[in-house]
Parts: sequence; structure tokens; C-alpha cells
Amino acid sequence: MQADNCPEATRTTGVTGTPLAPGRAEAEAVDFEFFNAPAEYRRVAAEHARDGAFYSGQGAGFWVLTTYDAICEAFKDEDQFTVGRVSAAEGAEEERWIPLTVEGGPHAEWRRKLAAWFTPGRVRELEPLIRRNARKRIEGFVERGEVSFNEDFARPYVLENLMTAVGWPVEDLDHLLRINRAMIAARSAPDPREASYSDLGLPALEKYVREHVGRRHAEPADDLTTATFTWEVDGAPVTDEDRVSLLSVLFLAGVDSTVNHMANAVQHLACHDEDRQRYLAERDVRPAAVEEFLRAFSCMYPGRMAARDGAGSVADRGQTVLLPLALANHDPDVFPEPGRIDFDRERNPHIAFGTGHHQCLGAAFARTQILTAMDEWHARIPRYGLPEASERSAARTGGADPSEPPFLRNAYDLRLVW
Repeated sequence: MQADNCPEATRTTGVTGTPLAPGRAEAEAVDFEFFNAPAEYRRVAAEHARDGAFYSGQGAGFWVLTTYDAICEAFKDEDQFTVGRVSAAEGAEEERWIPLTVEGGPHAEWRRKLAAWFTPGRVRELEPLIRRNARKRIEGFVERGEVSFNEDFARPYVLENLMTAVGWPVEDLDHLLRINRAMIAARSAPDPREASYSDLGLPALEKYVREHVGRRHAEPADDLTTATFTWEVDGAPVTDEDRVSLLSVLFLAGVDSTVNHMANAVQHLACHDEDRQRYLAERDVRPAAVEEFLRAFSCMYPGRMAARDGAGSVADRGQTVLLPLALANHDPDVFPEPGRIDFDRERNPHIAFGTGHHQCLGAAFARTQILTAMDEWHARIPRYGLPEASERSAARTGGADPSEPPFLRNAYDLRLVW
């Protein structure tokens, strides 16, 4: 991979006048926002296809790797890339999120202990509860003939499943829903970081988790929090601060991504009747269809920090490097016609859950939730679509729902009628 060559050896700014990356004066910085939508990531990546990367001069600056192979290699190569920074958002380097920002032996210990709570076997044990949750919620609105898929179904469904898996009291669901929705709203605020630290943002989440940890000290239970009281990592007992970080990460990572993938899949089927009819008629195709939805609608932009000069053939030590799943899973050299949903795709090595040492531990849990929700939804609501006004807007925008926000590809208020 090579960055754009600058014809003028003395050039220190890109075509927009933005300062170039330190030590990379030959690279032309792109005026590109971290919070751009996946389609914009793909557009700019296509312009730099021969380079395999581009550099944004926005904020503190960051590199974006654009090919499947380079992104997979970066996920796996801790000698070149560290998790000292996992985002290009302002202030990300100040956060310590367990186990996301832990490396080496301690990270392996955290994963080993946490993985026991999300094994395929344990997920199978939870599946009847997950299915009852889906049925309960659908039966609560099926007679209405219309719904906000995310807010009336997907979000409370996924959050309650997570609470059941972790051992949080289900009666706290409404409170945690308010926190989750406040943090979503923060993404579209003028200052997303400041908004996420508002009274109902991260401080409220950490307060809730801290109080829960305190309750479990006084009243132990058969749950994940209580289990951590006996854990040691790197030869030292796990502290309450570590517990708060760990449980907060489960909340932050375990809800929105699964909700997004469910909504994106249903939105596609609502707008593509042939695919919906096949999904209804051929139960055997559903697992492959879900994998294709996971690939096509991947929308997370995890980051790493370059551990040495020349990391990924582009970055200098200390620079932020993004590994967008939306680019890896749309690489045409790996996925022919990547923009087309193909339930019969012969080879689908997508990395919707990441790859390498930090691959998502909850992948089996997420897949089970998506497949179960889709089964129960289509058993009760086989024919559905967008409201008429949304259909007209979608037609004008080439199929994109007007409620789709920047950054994460998802219709937060996906309205459906039947």
C-alpha cells in the first residue's frame, strides 16, 4: 500500500490546505469527517483504491485503511497496532474500556473469563428466553398495524436479552432504555462527546453499574457481576473500577450494533419484495441471509494506534488508524458485487464482528438474537412495508430511508406498516 504521492517535495498541506500527517508530507490530506456515513467512507476509499489508504486532516488527523486484507492484518498485528486508541473521536485516548483497551496477557485473561458467559452452549440455554421475549413484544403491537421497529421492538428486545444474560434486574429496563436513547441522541449533537457525558449519558450508566456492583457485594447472585468477585487478572484481584468498566462496555457494545443489524435487515426486506418472499418461503436460507445482511450493513469504524513508524505501510508511530468494517466487507476483490445482497454468496468471510484478538465475544449471542427476532417477526407479520411517505422519499434517494443518520447506517426510527 502506498499513499498518494505529492508531486511537490516541499508541500506540507493537502488540496484543502489541511496540515498533512506529521512525517508524511508526501501524502495529501483529505477533508474527511470521522462521523461520515459508510457510503461516504466507500466513496472516498474508491478514490484512493490504488493506495489502499487515505489520510484525514480533520481533528487530530487519522488514517483510514480501505482494503479487506489490510484491515484484517491490522486487527491481528499487535506489534504494529495497539488498542491504546480505539476511535478517532475526540478524547478516545483518555478512555480505558475493559477488555477493549487491554492488550497482551491481561487481555487474554479477561477474554477467557468473560467468554464463559457467552459460549454457544450458554447462548443455546438462553434461546428459549430470547424467543419468548420476541413473541411477547410482537404480540403487544401486532394488532396496531404499524410500529417503530427500533423503538417498539428491537431496542427493548435486545436490551432485555442482554440484561438477562448479564444478570441485571429486568425491572430496570426502562431506566437503561432512557440512558441508551440519550446516548444515541448525543451522536447528532453539535458536540457528541460533551453530549455523551450529559446527566443521562455515560455518567448515568456508570452510576447504575456502580450501584449494581454494590448490591451484588451485599446480595450475591448467580450472575456475571458476582462471578467477577473471585476473578484475578495479571495476578491481582479485579477491582470495582474494573467491574464498572467491564459492565459498561457490555452495555455500550451489546445493544446498538445488534439493533442496527436487525433494523437494516428488515428495512432491506421491506423494500425488496423478492428477497422478502424468499426469506419467508425458504427457512434454510435464513442463516445465510443473516450473514449477508451482517456483511452488507457493517457500520462500525474501530480504530487502533500505530505502534511504530510505517504501520500498515502508511502511519507514523502514535497516529490513529481506522479499520472500517464498512470498507473491509465491501472490498470487491473479496466480495464480488459487494453492494448487492446475495443470499447465495458462495464465499462470505465477512468480519462484521471484527477479527483477531479483539473479535467480538458476543457474536454467537448477537446472531441468535437476530435470527430469533427475524423468525418470530415473519411468523406473525409476513407482509409489511414502509409508510407511503417514506416509500416516496426512499425512491427519491435510491432506496435509502430518510431517517438514516450519518455515521452508523441505521434508520433509528424505522416505521413499518402492515
